[in-house]
Amino acid sequence: MYIDTHCHLDSKEYKENLDEIITNAFSLGVQKIIIPGASVDDLSYAAQIAEKYSGVFFASGIHPIEIGDFDFDMQSKIKDILSNPKCVAIGEIGLDYHYFDSNNCDDIKLAQERAFRFQIELAISNNLPIIIHTRDSNDDVVRILKDYDSDIVGLVFHCFGGDKRLVNALSCPTYYGIGGVVSFKNAQSLRDCLQDLALESLILETDSPYLAPMPHRGKINMPEYIPIIAARLGDTLHLDLDTIATSTTNNALKLFKI
Repeated sequence: MYIDTHCHLDSKEYKENLDEIITNAFSLGVQKIIIPGASVDDLSYAAQIAEKYSGVFFASGIHPIEIGDFDFDMQSKIKDILSNPKCVAIGEIGLDYHYFDSNNCDDIKLAQERAFRFQIELAISNNLPIIIHTRDSNDDVVRILKDYDSDIVGLVFHCFGGDKRLVNALSCPTYYGIGGVVSFKNAQSLRDCLQDLALESLILETDSPYLAPMPHRGKINMPEYIPIIAARLGDTLHLDLDTIATSTTNNALKLFKI
């Protein structure tokens, strides 16, 4: 059995056939699916999906690209939905410097950090794990997380790409989300880094509808592709599929308490 710890089931790509997509995933051994928060406008829909399907859960949070003004209304929405029993984490939150315009990057960095810190503190006050998004920002993400390290109950570096700056950087329970990238030809640095990580620190994710694994790269990703990712991770670590499935599932259960 598997757990897809990061799957955007609330994405527009799934509007027309969501039930079929979830049913297919469950039939292929995906036991549970977690929908990460991205846009505040989609949180209520993610909650509706989770309430409809017993094996689906969601996280509350705002992707750094989506924070906008991060005003009181946005803050209230991500806080208020935490009362839903299907909400199991805060995320995906963090920093993303990938699309910066050099003319206003300092202001955007400050805004992202403000939102990041608010949501970290929200996770701590509600005893929830954190789903971290970081792109071209690993040094700053680690710097900020270290300010809260002793109080964080657990976190996952979503879409881990093999940057060793994120390995053993923190003392809190830390996991690494392994997705379709592990199957890409140009991801050798990730596969090399995985040799040094404990199996007990790895969890599986698709990041659907993005980053479909080979041989589906470039197409819409699906939660049913988790076994493909697990198999590629097993090949990388020279471990059988049952070992990968059991370990990553137990790790996800431990982190998200689902």
